[in-house]
Amino acid sequence: MNSAAAEQEAVGLARESFLGELKSLNREYPNTGFGVSLRTHSGRQYLLANSRMPLPETKSEGFPTGRRVARLENSERFSSIEVLADCRAYESISPGAEAAILGNALNLIARIDTLTSSPAQQLAATGTGG
Repeated sequence: MNSAAAEQEAVGLARESFLGELKSLNREYPNTGFGVSLRTHSGRQYLLANSRMPLPETKSEGFPTGRRVARLENSERFSSIEVLADCRAYESISPGAEAAILGNALNLIARIDTLTSSPAQQLAATGTGG
């Protein structure tokens, strides 16, 4: 499979993963916008968001009110995976809710990373407790 096709497949899998997690975040934090920024090793950026997350005029600008909740760098398919929240709504969240969102964001990143990694990579990570 060529590089561009592999990137598109990885983004598609990330979108599927994000949709399920997004529904959970929407139920738990109905007034907050959430987004995921995926940057591929070739430099392309993909933005995925719920309806409450303000979108940029061009995706290269990133989310205009996005506050980074969690980030993974240098995964197998992506140079970075970020989960962001709308900073205007996020500022009014309690510390307990912020911790819970962080946990959800880390789970989402792990799920995207796992789904888009090769089977050999997943087996190695499982075997090392990683």
